[in-house]
Amino acid sequence: MKIAVTGATGYIGAHLVKYLAEQGHMVHALVRSVEKGQCINRPQVILFEGDILDTESLQRCVNGCDQVYHLAAFAKVWAQNSKTFFDLNVTGTLNVLNAAAKAGVQRTVVTSTAGVFGPSMEGSVTESHVRSIDFFNEYESSKALSESRIKDCVVNGQDVVIVSPTRVYGPYLFGKPESVTLLAKKYVQGSWRFIPGNGSKFGNYVFVEDVVKGHVLAMEKGVKGNTYLLGGENHTYTAFFNTLAECSGIRRKMVHMPDAFQMLFARLQLVKTWFGKEPLITPKWVAKGKYDWHVTAEKARLDLGLKPTPLREGLQKTVDWIKKSADPTAG
Repeated sequence: MKIAVTGATGYIGAHLVKYLAEQGHMVHALVRSVEKGQCINRPQVILFEGDILDTESLQRCVNGCDQVYHLAAFAKVWAQNSKTFFDLNVTGTLNVLNAAAKAGVQRTVVTSTAGVFGPSMEGSVTESHVRSIDFFNEYESSKALSESRIKDCVVNGQDVVIVSPTRVYGPYLFGKPESVTLLAKKYVQGSWRFIPGNGSKFGNYVFVEDVVKGHVLAMEKGVKGNTYLLGGENHTYTAFFNTLAECSGIRRKMVHMPDAFQMLFARLQLVKTWFGKEPLITPKWVAKGKYDWHVTAEKARLDLGLKPTPLREGLQKTVDWIKKSADPTAG
């Protein structure tokens, strides 16, 4: 089967391309440059240079494909122009769906984010959760608008399924770790000793291999127009770091970072934007940490058959990868 993948050199996208190629599929991978795309190049992968805002290059990539996985997105904490979030996450997604429709693609799976549903203000978040608080940042709001546009396409007859991962962690195939994996790496290497707030806020952690399986299962079994939360276990920050300590065999003295200090740090980071540099964090993203993000992904388990990896097992694999990356001769 021929399958197109956007965001093919991204964290999840690279894992997905590898999985699909190993299953014997011919993968059309959309990459910003053939040079960058060499990191995912293999016999079953054809590189198509372009991007989701270039409709001609996008169409060339999608033509002849039976399925499309759309993972490309702008997910950074900041952009010089906030319009970038909406150009890539909304317009770009519509371009992908239009290209898929023109190519006669059977089904498209679009990657969104659990952040669209908002924090768990009243009980655990499920796919039926109605957000009761405003969006924290442009990434969330652009993804929400994108989902609305996707639903319009479904109403008009297109077969699209949405998957919404929570906090993804696990080994990287290449490139620099980010988010949860970066935090784990810094902890193991001794450069991170902070726990956000008092450590009691919940988050949902999902292993990257489960996210890839969730995409494939959504393509195979998902119901047209439905959204599936791809989540794992819910843990507090304190529980997360305790598990990380047990898996790594490294227990460090951790310092709680009060919300006020986090906000001050984020505001100081904004000084970088005066010079066109990207901040490590912004006040909008810090604000998310004041809430619980408790998620129930039963729909994916029951309808798709997704079996999440326990946090302890996933973190152990992540720690082993971190240690092996630091010492390639290990293992």
